[in-house]
Amino acid sequence: MSHILTVGIATLDIINLVDHYPVEDEEMRALGQRVECGGNAANTACVLAQYGHVVEFAGTLAHEPDGYRIEQELKARQVATGFCQHVKKGKAPTSYITLNQQTGSRTIVHYRDLPEYDHQRFHQIPLEEFDWFHFEGRNVPKVKHMLEETQQRRRDQPISLEIEKEREEIDSLLPLADILLFSRVFITARGFDNPAAFFEAMRPHAPEAILVCTWGDQGAWACDRNNQDYHAPAYPPPQIIDTLGAGDTFNAGLIHALASGQTLAEALVHACQLAGKKVGQHGFGGLIH
Repeated sequence: MSHILTVGIATLDIINLVDHYPVEDEEMRALGQRVECGGNAANTACVLAQYGHVVEFAGTLAHEPDGYRIEQELKARQVATGFCQHVKKGKAPTSYITLNQQTGSRTIVHYRDLPEYDHQRFHQIPLEEFDWFHFEGRNVPKVKHMLEETQQRRRDQPISLEIEKEREEIDSLLPLADILLFSRVFITARGFDNPAAFFEAMRPHAPEAILVCTWGDQGAWACDRNNQDYHAPAYPPPQIIDTLGAGDTFNAGLIHALASGQTLAEALVHACQLAGKKVGQHGFGGLIH
């Protein structure tokens, strides 16, 4: 098993299961509710830990009840938090999620009043001890500093970077990672309607990287360093129940498969299968058997 560092955000997710998505000014009763730790890097860390990897999460945690709850849940899921940045002021990031029972879609209102993870805290991490680094493409200036330091201090460990949303100067991060994980939302926001054209446009920005993108019910695509394209179909469950965190689960599946020596084609299939399993259940428990 590998020693993996994930860097990004951990949130408190308040998830309301509803019969249908409400229209504006509608009052409705939730069919159920659960409150749990969320956030892209935190979710990916929790899934990776299920495989048996030694996983460390680096992010900002608040000194207040919700911050304590997030940290306790990460530890309960076998994710270490020793490299987290703890702050006395601010509120734990909170995601208010409406989960539509009919379609499995999730609509999120996110509130954040907490500083991003600081490069000075990152500098204290013994990067040489890790086998894999995974970053969220969030606060670009700070993430860029962390990626650059990782490049300088690593031996030959892979760096994966999730690019979920359009952010100012986000392209400056692309040459600093070995594996770029793009969301469909990001790709379509750039004006592309298919992965192949997007990969061609991105290649000059990251000539040495593996490019990967998810595409919902059409599966996922990847392009290796030799510009060989790969595709894996989606593996939908009998019923779509909960799409929340499917992308984070895909990322974890791909990282695990590549870290375990699978080929890119095999890893892509494995990640799609795991993401399909995720959308067929509530939460992340029991994904790996």
